[in-house]
Amino acid sequence: MTSNNSHNARVYLLAITTSMGAFLFGYDLAFIGTTIELGPFQKDFGLVDATEGTKNAFSANIVSLLQAGCFFGSLAAAPLSDKAGRRIALGLADLLFIVGSIMQTAAMGNRGVIFAGRVIGGLGVGGASMLVPLYTAECAPPAIRGRLVGVYEIGVQVGTCLGFWINYGVDQQMAPTTSQWMTPFAVQLIPAGLLMIGLFFLSESPRWLAKERGRERALETLSYLRGVPAEQTVIQDELADILHQLHMEQLQCRGGWLQQTKELAFAGTRYRVFLGVAIMIFMQMAGSNAINYFSPRIFESIGLVGSETTLFSTGIYGLVRLVAVIMAMYWVIDRFGRTRMLVSGSAVMAISMWIIGALTKVMGMSEESDSTTSEPDAMSYAAAVFIYVYAVGFCFSWAGVPWVLCSEIFPLQVRGLGMAICTATHWLFNFVIARSVPYMISNIKFGTYFVFASFITVSIPFVWFMVPETKGLKLEEMDEIFNGSGLPGRRRIGRGTTVVEDEKVKAATTQVEYV
Repeated sequence: MTSNNSHNARVYLLAITTSMGAFLFGYDLAFIGTTIELGPFQKDFGLVDATEGTKNAFSANIVSLLQAGCFFGSLAAAPLSDKAGRRIALGLADLLFIVGSIMQTAAMGNRGVIFAGRVIGGLGVGGASMLVPLYTAECAPPAIRGRLVGVYEIGVQVGTCLGFWINYGVDQQMAPTTSQWMTPFAVQLIPAGLLMIGLFFLSESPRWLAKERGRERALETLSYLRGVPAEQTVIQDELADILHQLHMEQLQCRGGWLQQTKELAFAGTRYRVFLGVAIMIFMQMAGSNAINYFSPRIFESIGLVGSETTLFSTGIYGLVRLVAVIMAMYWVIDRFGRTRMLVSGSAVMAISMWIIGALTKVMGMSEESDSTTSEPDAMSYAAAVFIYVYAVGFCFSWAGVPWVLCSEIFPLQVRGLGMAICTATHWLFNFVIARSVPYMISNIKFGTYFVFASFITVSIPFVWFMVPETKGLKLEEMDEIFNGSGLPGRRRIGRGTTVVEDEKVKAATTQVEYV
């Protein structure tokens, strides 16, 4: 165990600074769906008199092209971060995002430019979404790793909340000119600039340094991050754990990128890849990003009509998510545990989503004319309340926990590649959601909510039986809960906690000489 000195301001500052990378992702989640509904945007991009099919195609393209870039960006970030380091790779991802944001802001009605900017910006967002949790997890003390990696999700929600409210603000306060829609696009450059500046003052991951630069560099950085002199036992023990685990992994996996790819198929790692991929699929199919990207249409589909009403409802949704995720990631995740949060949050989400679908069907909102001419009634407001309840359940479960789990379960030797696969899966299914939701709302209507509710319901037994608890463990102790077959060992949800064989690990560590 580390001392309380390890919980110093430096690791929090690192987590907060890197969370600007998460802010980029969260802001885009929220602002794009509401920005493309602004009158001047519709006018400049020739959508005012367009057919519903044309509008659906444009909405799907402008949202999903960023996801396409994110998919490839998350995969490219893995070899880059292994070669150049987590910090430099994150800086390059941020630079791509800045270039893409400038192109989007300056598009001036040119669809080709804005689409290209979305792809380039997506490369940066995808890289950052893979690197930020990985980088933070490798620098964090075990006792607060969930909280620190959870700052990533807090960054997402701060960006999401601002993205929702900034469009409400420009709609209410700015004249309906081109500047009205350019402003939300330009705001993306603020967190991107802060991240770029902050990276100059951050340390590299001590685990990456141990792997690529040797013991002394890793010891120096670990001592700095923990705020404890290098000669103290707590630092020496933590470094010994890191070096021992790295030594054992290198004995099993010698060679470059190709050998790392082969190791993902080994019994000890194969299940972890399956687990990370499955978790990311369930995260996306829970439906939260459908609400984030297309919130005005979602709220219209439950009977809340009018530009001001839908934007205000969306803003409240963002505030609910922000408050809930701060509570979940700061106070709950390292006390309650990962798996219990997933199960309990999924139960709340599933109930809410089934009710939303049922209310939407009963209200008769399946007809397009109803959603544009009817005044909101009691059931419309009830459905909105359950969307907010759903948001709370999501923020206490699938919002942040998947990022924490995926950043901590892989061995150091393949952690970058494993995290990249999980993140790429996240963006692949994010792309599917972005492409399909406009058509789902138009064609299957209330059935959209039943689709998401079904996936959430299935996720509960999956987590209960398949996902081990990792709360409080060192990254080097993860092998203790994934036995030789690759399946989780004794650490089961609802069945107590694993007794990690500390004495066995320490005994093995002392037998290894490091040079």
